[in-house]
Amino acid sequence: MTDSAPSPFDPAAGRSWRSRDATGMVSAGLKAADAPDPQVSQAMLQWLAQLTLLYGVPFDYLVPEPSMLPKESLRFFYIDRNWTDRLVDGALSVGMLTTADAIFTEAMFQRIYEEVEAAQLSLRPNLRDKPLPENGTLGTPLAGLLFRSVVVAAWPGLELMPTKAGNPVTILRMDRLSKDVMIAIFAEVPDAVAVIEPSEGLHFGLLDDPKHQGRYVVSLRGLGFGGYAAGVQIKQGSEFLTAAVPLRTGEGQPAGVIDVAAGVASIEAAMPSGALGDGGKITSGGFALQYLRTAGRQDYSVSTDKTCPSDEGNER
Repeated sequence: MTDSAPSPFDPAAGRSWRSRDATGMVSAGLKAADAPDPQVSQAMLQWLAQLTLLYGVPFDYLVPEPSMLPKESLRFFYIDRNWTDRLVDGALSVGMLTTADAIFTEAMFQRIYEEVEAAQLSLRPNLRDKPLPENGTLGTPLAGLLFRSVVVAAWPGLELMPTKAGNPVTILRMDRLSKDVMIAIFAEVPDAVAVIEPSEGLHFGLLDDPKHQGRYVVSLRGLGFGGYAAGVQIKQGSEFLTAAVPLRTGEGQPAGVIDVAAGVASIEAAMPSGALGDGGKITSGGFALQYLRTAGRQDYSVSTDKTCPSDEGNER
């Protein structure tokens, strides 16, 4: 018996018949032979897409140890496509009754999974009755996050904005797993993710004065004069400008009520030169603008020191 190169399906070589490399080789051979495409119903594709996005996967499989996701924490993760391949493989095995069925599934698996990946992009838009994303990508490593916080419970409409090199990354799944735990899965690995309070959370409010406990300030916003854009916080150097918020004092005065006249004077005194226009006075609308509190936002940068674990079965 003569020596030969190891079979690509040799388990001793780190490969198996069920590896993505192996099914890819079989699929390529079928394409060359002009074999017919497998007919998979849309309902089946949507169900398989849900599986690959971890719908129905027990939470203990995602977080096997509670200390891995403590309270008030956010954890990023990658999804091993070989693992989700096997998940789909197991789901398809339910319909295998004969050896011929098994061989057909093995041969067509690569094509079926390509259709499942395409269904991943349409799953969330279909559930939300939204158009399909224009920037969706196929075949890239998937990433996601688990967020456990009272923020999840307090703001059901919490928003995420993942980006890569400044470009938006498609969100494939975003759901609450419990009252205070949220999961999100992205179509590719982002380098930054912003967590944003619901945009409808616009309201009036104050900020605690970091220099004087028990006192309050407002962030100064431009009014469209002196080169300061309307509604944009005014910044000098590395700090945003603020103005003290005086409250009513004296006998018989209710607690926590703003002294409007003194508040106007405080804002006018704190505004930089030219920011109030030629009159040097702030209008009622300008006064109200200073007290606006927009939705809060927290930015996270994903470390580039450790990228998605690369193994031959994941790369395509």
